[in-house]
Amino acid sequence: MMKYCKRFNSPLVLHSASTASILTWPAFFVFLSMTISLSAQSEANVKNLLIDDFSAEISAIGTTWEGFTDQVMGGKSEMRVGRIVEAGPAMLSMSGTVSLANNGGFIQSRIMLNPRRGAFDASGYSGIKIIARGRGTGYYIFLRTTANVFPWSFFIASLPVTEEWTEILIPWSQFEKGDFGAFFALDLKKLSSLAVVAYKKEFTAKLDVRMISLY
Repeated sequence: MMKYCKRFNSPLVLHSASTASILTWPAFFVFLSMTISLSAQSEANVKNLLIDDFSAEISAIGTTWEGFTDQVMGGKSEMRVGRIVEAGPAMLSMSGTVSLANNGGFIQSRIMLNPRRGAFDASGYSGIKIIARGRGTGYYIFLRTTANVFPWSFFIASLPVTEEWTEILIPWSQFEKGDFGAFFALDLKKLSSLAVVAYKKEFTAKLDVRMISLY
């Protein structure tokens, strides 16, 4: 434990109760710089929560992705979804045909945010960070909370992608009530699930996700 510090012309001599160590001024400033850098890195890690980088079958938060389409309500859309490991990083790949027949119009891959399927508190974060690529337009992020009881009740934000891998930040402020509304405002303390969705129009969808996190 440091008791006191005496400064001499050179070097800086630090006296302690048990030992004395000598640290030159240049080395001292290098040490100080490293300490600040590690502190900033630790703070950044606290502010970011990895949901999944698809490096394993189970996500980083201990849940798995579920794929389903409007066929659960009589629609005709079709999809293929799964984790793919290529020469590069692993990814979630979702593709298929979105059809508006029989009042349908979506394919999606969803992840529960709480392994116990309860509420997840995301109020300490600013939004969603995602690294993705896709073909065309018509992609969205859906959020549901424990208050969204009905399947058509959700919150929605656009997911703009290109055919190149792109990091996209989606702040919570961009989420609006879905087309069929929601009874309550978005409560970030009660999130239940997150989904990547191809939605609203007839098209052939192709969306790949390499990483998704909260920031």
